[in-house]
Amino acid sequence: MSGRTLSRRFFLKAGSALAGASILPAPLLSHSKASLPTPEPEQTYAYPNPGRIVIAEHPSVVLGYNNVDETHVQGMFDQGIMQLAGIYTSPAAALASLFPGLTKSKKIAIKPNLINGSVPTRKELVKAVINRLTDMLGGFPASNITIYERHSFSNKGYTTSYFGHNVNLVRDASFPDLGYTIHCDGKDRPYSKSLYEADYLINMPVLKDHNCGGGLNLTLSFKNHMGTVNPGGSLGIHCNKDAVLDIMASSVMMSKQRLVILDALYAIYNGGPGGNPQATPQKILLSQDPVAIDAQGRILINSLRSANGLSAKSGTYIDQAAAPPFSLGIADPQKMNIISVALPVSLALYTAALEQGVVVLRWRTEGETNNHGFAIERSANGQDDWTEIGFVAGAGSTSATRDYRFTDRDRETHSRHRSLFYRLRQIDSDGTTEYSAATEVTLQFNPLAWTLEQNYPNPFTGETELPVSLPRDARLSLEVFDLTGARVATLCSGSMPEGMHYFQFDASALPAGTYIARAAAEGVTQEIRMLRVR
Repeated sequence: MSGRTLSRRFFLKAGSALAGASILPAPLLSHSKASLPTPEPEQTYAYPNPGRIVIAEHPSVVLGYNNVDETHVQGMFDQGIMQLAGIYTSPAAALASLFPGLTKSKKIAIKPNLINGSVPTRKELVKAVINRLTDMLGGFPASNITIYERHSFSNKGYTTSYFGHNVNLVRDASFPDLGYTIHCDGKDRPYSKSLYEADYLINMPVLKDHNCGGGLNLTLSFKNHMGTVNPGGSLGIHCNKDAVLDIMASSVMMSKQRLVILDALYAIYNGGPGGNPQATPQKILLSQDPVAIDAQGRILINSLRSANGLSAKSGTYIDQAAAPPFSLGIADPQKMNIISVALPVSLALYTAALEQGVVVLRWRTEGETNNHGFAIERSANGQDDWTEIGFVAGAGSTSATRDYRFTDRDRETHSRHRSLFYRLRQIDSDGTTEYSAATEVTLQFNPLAWTLEQNYPNPFTGETELPVSLPRDARLSLEVFDLTGARVATLCSGSMPEGMHYFQFDASALPAGTYIARAAAEGVTQEIRMLRVR
């Protein structure tokens, strides 16, 4: 594993988001790790990308008790998954890359933790994941996605109506022996039928401690699978540390579990897993390494406990999982590749797209503090060799919403590349700088062809704008369809003069989800996908 870190701060304007703690331990939020030691070359681990972990945070994602901002959650997941995969073209492309051999016939299972009605895996986070799963491969079937849990979905907000996609909600409350088991702690124990039938698994625990002894006093990604394997009767594994180690080391888990997402928007650090939330870290953690996830979860919980005069939770299963004979992942924060993505209140939108032969960047802020402005940087590969190509002055300090725009008219450079990457470097009045994520723009402009360009903003909540460029007079049809193929809007049907036209799509009466805009002119049909969120 490389020791090189792709750590990116994202316009962070707040201090620690942990309630009751003023300073987090250095391993959690470090932004420069290039000199840290890496695992010995001969060391191998069971799960992909050992030690690579993204910590995404937003200082205003939690709006109050049992209330989070859905748009911020989507942004945190989108930026986090792109950073985890190292793919910046789209969150859906990044997510799809984690599932080897993915086709539209494959099945994906999601395992949340719903034991606590006050602090479950947040429905907003699950919805953000579903939104991107269904965007994969140009439209992955929602019917091939199953959310399973042994506890009830009621009063958690888990409904197909809320998710906006017809996913399967399966309560696996009993575990009959149907012929498939996981051997753990000396016994063959039946496991969830939903997992058995799935090709891939996403594990979505919550940041909570537990009253189990024996080093299993955290209920994170490992313990979440006590709801996957028979939890009761003679084959019960409740609070069984050896069993959860064996489960995560099983061929079932190692072949199917492709992503772990720790919901640390709220937390319980004392007396869990029940009770009301005691803190709001306002973070989500993403990794393919369950050991790294749980090790960072332990740091978070123990930071909160220390700040409130409590002794540390041991969670010794984490260290056992990292050591032989398991060697499942990396538990030592100094050997991790930690990528911090700090999303601010201010930046609400950032897009870059080709429009009439030039690249147009648009971004929106919802309040600024001592903002000198934005330097626009461009790169051929999105990793290095960034060059500043322009600057847009900021608004200083304001609570108002502001829209910004920058146009890259360097057609000579555009002609030499198939695609280019763009990012923003926000500069404070004191010279402090923060970076946005990189966005790739494909350069395929043909001045003789008409174009249906990407809607703006996207994702959108109520209304969005669809630009169509006509190099000459033409008859244009522009319609919008949902994923079932039903037409939901006709935006144009008739002759239009040459030039740039902007069509408004009002989806305020439509459910959240993905919509397809289809335009036809001069015998050519073009499509774009648009995401409506609530």
